[in-house]
Amino acid sequence: MKIINLGNILSNNYIIKMGGEYLLIDTGYPEQYDGFIKKLYKYNIHLEDISYILLTHAHDDHAGFLNKLLNNSNAKVILNPKAVVRLKRGQNSFKGGCSSYLALLFCKVMKLLGKGDHKFPTVDRLDRYIILNNSNKLALEEKFNVSIINLPGHTSDSIGLLLEDGTLFCGDAAMNGFPSLNKIIIWIEDIKEYKKSWKLILEISPKKIYPSHGKPFMKEELKKNINKIDNIKLYPLKNKSG
Repeated sequence: MKIINLGNILSNNYIIKMGGEYLLIDTGYPEQYDGFIKKLYKYNIHLEDISYILLTHAHDDHAGFLNKLLNNSNAKVILNPKAVVRLKRGQNSFKGGCSSYLALLFCKVMKLLGKGDHKFPTVDRLDRYIILNNSNKLALEEKFNVSIINLPGHTSDSIGLLLEDGTLFCGDAAMNGFPSLNKIIIWIEDIKEYKKSWKLILEISPKKIYPSHGKPFMKEELKKNINKIDNIKLYPLKNKSG
């Protein structure tokens, strides 16, 4: 199965063709839409070809141009039930904190660049949602021969996608690049849940892990770093925008 990355240096937007239908994993920041469209057409893929969008979680760099994409396509959004309210609010949750002091400094730089409020265009499209439950989750898994996995910790609504060949799209359950340390994502809502998700990934034993930030890597990278999660100190961010 060919994996195409339509993202940029900030975040990955993977698209895969499954059974004649295209599935997109996440969208980027709002301003990334035009670049996304150019790359889409470069691969001779049209907006109407996208049948599904799997939202790994409702953050500004994952749902930034989701609403615009829905306005210009017929795609359905596969998402965790907890993502619905977050999308309607149009802002990241400030629960938890940065997972290192380096991550905190990075977030402060992002604030100087106008990303401090972590807001994105609100999305309230119940008619276009496939809100995961036991029934429709099983139907999707059987249709595409995949597994949709709950991976909370970074956020409570985080999910991932495991393909038949062992490829895991983990969203922000892990990260592979600056300012991440030890493959640990730079923002964590719940440390205990985050470590549980790493344990689950190791139990699943994926062939290769595709994160939303950084290049793909092997599961052994998680195995050698998992105990470092226990030493994490979270650095909260103040939300002045409500």
